[in-house]
Amino acid sequence: MLCSRYLRPTVILSLLTTSLAFSQDRPRVEADGTVHVPAFDLPETSYFSDESRAAMKVFREVYGPELMSFSSECPALSTVAEEPDAIRAARDCVAQAYYKTSIYKDTLAKHPVEISSETIAGVYTEVFVPRNGIAPGNENRVLISIHGGGFTAGARYFSHTEAMQVAELGGYKVLSPDYRMAPEARHPAGLEDVIAVYKAVLDDYDAANVGIYGCSAGAMLTAQTLAYIVEEKLLRPGAIGLFCAALPTTDRDTPGVFKMGRSESAFLVSALSGFARPVEPDSEPQPSPYFQGVQANDPLVAPGDHDEVLRNFPPTLLISGTRDFALGGVLASHNKLVRLGVEADLHVWEGLGHAVFAFNPQLPESDEVHEVIVRFFDRHLGR
Repeated sequence: MLCSRYLRPTVILSLLTTSLAFSQDRPRVEADGTVHVPAFDLPETSYFSDESRAAMKVFREVYGPELMSFSSECPALSTVAEEPDAIRAARDCVAQAYYKTSIYKDTLAKHPVEISSETIAGVYTEVFVPRNGIAPGNENRVLISIHGGGFTAGARYFSHTEAMQVAELGGYKVLSPDYRMAPEARHPAGLEDVIAVYKAVLDDYDAANVGIYGCSAGAMLTAQTLAYIVEEKLLRPGAIGLFCAALPTTDRDTPGVFKMGRSESAFLVSALSGFARPVEPDSEPQPSPYFQGVQANDPLVAPGDHDEVLRNFPPTLLISGTRDFALGGVLASHNKLVRLGVEADLHVWEGLGHAVFAFNPQLPESDEVHEVIVRFFDRHLGR
């Protein structure tokens, strides 16, 4: 502790005032470690530059509201789940609506790519190539981008945003499979589709030259894909990226319910979003529709439960933000991979929420994130 003779009177008064303020409304800690936190104000991080603050203002006022409302005129998937043509039309409606948003237009303008599609091993797959061409040295490399969207959404629209930035900045060819999702499909349908594309890609590329990455649900599916590759003794990709989500790890005894949803960051971010939730919910958590009926202890559902699988993961990049509900799970995943001897890099950005870097093309930190992704794959993929 600093001796008071080294502190000016104004500093001592400030410390005393701060101490008194805390003592009047202290958090209450129960015997089991649960902390009851008083309401508090959380300012924007002091580490943001003026450019970052301006970009986050655009996100709050323009991009964020667009993400909340762009699909409002489209049919709800749950109402047409039993009709294949209707659900395809509903998904197309959402995609077309997203293309009209300023998020999409601004991202494409900043990261110009040529977008095409092809059917690979029976799976509709989007192909992203930089408008200026694939970079020298990347001709024999390819990335597979597994889109996010909670295993219910994201194909053919969020997939664009997540793939085009890496493709353009890195000079890569990027493939994005339209894997099957809920409500019309259940696990392992999405996994089967990604694996089918990966196997087909190995006909044209060395495994060491292939990278796989995903954000949110895409990160979880990336981890499940690697678990399949390890279990089936397929050739491993050169490197993978797990962004905005953790290794799926079973929470207590409920198959298909994952610890990430009950990490410290999950509780904190729920409160910051205005949805503070009880430590013990009224009813037991249930799996999302995509994971209903999965088997306990299945490494292809929860690879985070299986050290023998994780030990065989290739170099892994993990990315999150301090305001991401999944941060706790990402930190725990990195710790586990390092403990098991896997080469794993962790990058966390101050002040960023869930997947914000993917949906704010004006944010300098978004450029930083994607440059880290590009450098990681450039370092670890073969030529």
